[in-house]
This record gives sequence, structure tokens and C-alpha cells, in this order.
Amino acid sequence: MQFLDVVLDFGYVICQKRLSSARLLIKTGISTLATTIGIGSIVAALSYNGISLSTDSNEPVVSPLLINSAAAFGLLSLVMGLCFEFYERIWGEAAKINRSKSIDLRSLSKAHAPKLLDSFPLVIESSGIHNDLFLHQDANEPVDAWLKRSTEALSNFANIDLARMNEHERNNPLAIGAVAHIPHCFALGFLIANRRLTNYYCWYRDLDKTEKSRWVDCRDKRTRGKSIKEGITVFPSEDTANPEQITKLGFSIELSLPSDPKQFKQETGVDVVYQISFEKKSIGNLFSEKEQVKIVKEIRDLINNEILQTYRNVKEFHITIAAQCSFVMRLAADMNQNHFPEVIKVYHYEKSGYPWCFVLSPNQDSVRFSISNNELEVTV
Repeated sequence: MQFLDVVLDFGYVICQKRLSSARLLIKTGISTLATTIGIGSIVAALSYNGISLSTDSNEPVVSPLLINSAAAFGLLSLVMGLCFEFYERIWGEAAKINRSKSIDLRSLSKAHAPKLLDSFPLVIESSGIHNDLFLHQDANEPVDAWLKRSTEALSNFANIDLARMNEHERNNPLAIGAVAHIPHCFALGFLIANRRLTNYYCWYRDLDKTEKSRWVDCRDKRTRGKSIKEGITVFPSEDTANPEQITKLGFSIELSLPSDPKQFKQETGVDVVYQISFEKKSIGNLFSEKEQVKIVKEIRDLINNEILQTYRNVKEFHITIAAQCSFVMRLAADMNQNHFPEVIKVYHYEKSGYPWCFVLSPNQDSVRFSISNNELEVTV
């Protein structure tokens, strides 16, 4: 199964015909040619000493055929890779006119990831935003002051920076990477929504994996068949059996780490909580772009076809998410829809509970925050 995954991963990346496909083909071609040359020299040496790998001189010699086939494959991979590289540099995403505009979001102080521009210099260039979204909490800075500064920066990004890019550089996709708190990630994705073509990158921080400490382009990962359809549990309140009385609905989305939907329901005061989860959770389990799109579609279908049809008087969505930052931003972009409730609250989780959240509304470019029950609105 692991070998099959490797083969499928290889095919998936190559079929995209991007710069990463070219590099993979070139690397594969050089490795294969080097290996076949080494094996060929061993066979020649064995034949020289009178040892033949063929049991019958009348039968075809199998080993040289396999070696020549592997060499041909390696040569073909190398040539294709060079062609892809040439194409991408002249006409593809590595061409100056087609490069993505980098957006880096940071709020986690212990995450020392390089900028996207530094990690992918051939396909990503500066957007001019620089460090505007580097929102680390300063030492001794009160939480409310930090959240006010964060929400102001995100609102300014939507109202000024994104509006400017949409006017002057509308044909260039955005390259977005975040090492940040869930509400920050959700707010950024929500504000961008479907206003620009966006490529998502994710920082691989699982130190137990070979891909640790590097940016992963979600387009280079393939679908592995995950689904939330078997992982949906509903936690209703005893005193709100009538669906017409439900006004606050919660989502506990647990894809990388487990959570406690009952605690979330109790602390936020929502009427009903939908727990959405995978059976097998891990930090790096949802990088694939196609898989993320699939899960987002399943959540959207759940909301449109079941939740909003059952609870027609819902005024607020309350959300807690444990998942990759790239998925959080992609999900948020899909939830900025007119028929969704006017109030969408996304919570930060700590061991002590849910101390604060961001508050957003569809088609509005401002972000508010709430600490406990004291909601503060930021005016931009």
C-alpha cells in the first residue's frame, strides 16, 4: 500500500505539469540513470569473471533488457523534466508575469518559518504587504490590545491591500501561507473568499515526519479518500427540542486533533453542536488540495442540505477547528456566503477553554473580536 501511494503521488504531481513536476522528473531521471549505470557495471564485471545471468544461451538475456528499459525511462524523465522546466520559466507560473503574490500570516511566536517568497523564489514574488500580517503578540502586551491590533490589520488588508491588488494585479494568483492561530487563519480566508485565485501553502511542523520544517504546496499532494460523512455527531440541548427555537449553532471540526464538543457547547452557550471529525487524526493529514476541496464541499453540503433546512431561524454560527492552517483558510473562503448567518464566531482553544474569538459577517470586510462575553468592535 505504501508503494502504491508513492506511485500515485508521483503520477499526481507529474500530471499537474508545474515547476515542481519538472524538478521531480529531472531528479528521477538523474537518479535512475545513475542507478542503471552502476548496475550495468556490476553485470559486466560478473560476465567478465565467467558468471552469466542467463541460464540458456538460446533464451533472451533478461537483465540487460531491464537495465536498458530503466535507462530509457530515466532518460525520458530527464528530457521531459527539462522541457517542463523550460516551459514553466518562459510561459508557466515561473514566468515573471504569472508569478503568485505572496501573503504571509503569522501570529504564533514559536513558529520560525521562512517567508513563502524565500522558499519559492521562482514562482512567488512580493505583494508589497511585507510584514503587515506579522501579528505576534508582544511581550507583556494585553490580550485585548493584541486582538485589537490583529483585527485592525486584517480589516485593513481586506479594505486596502486586497482591494489594491484586485485593481492593479488581478490576474496574478495569491500564494498564502499561515503559521497562526485558527481565528486569524479563518479571518484571512474569509476576507479573501472567492475574490482571487488562491494557492495555499502549509508549514509542515510534525517533527516525526520526513517533510518536517518546510512549506508544502497543497497542489503537490493527492487525494487519499478521506471523508467526514461517517464522522458527524450531533449534540442538541435538552430544552430546545423544537428546531424553530434554535438560533445559535456550533461546529466542532476535529480533523488533526481531538476536541470536546460538550465543553465547547457548554462554554459558548450554543443550542446545538455538530461534531465533524476523521477517524484517524494527525497533524499532517490534510495537505492535499483536492482532498481539502472535497471536505469543504461535504461541509457545505451538510450546512445547506441538512442544517439550514432543519434549523431555519439560526442567527449565529460558532466554530472551533483543529486542522491544518491551509484547510482552515480554504473552508473560511467557502463560508463567506450571503445565505449564511450574519454572525460567524471562530474560537481560539486553549487548555483552559475558549477565551476569545473573532467575529465575522458575510460580505463585510471588517473583523471584530470577543473576549468572554464582552464583544468589542473595531472601527477601520
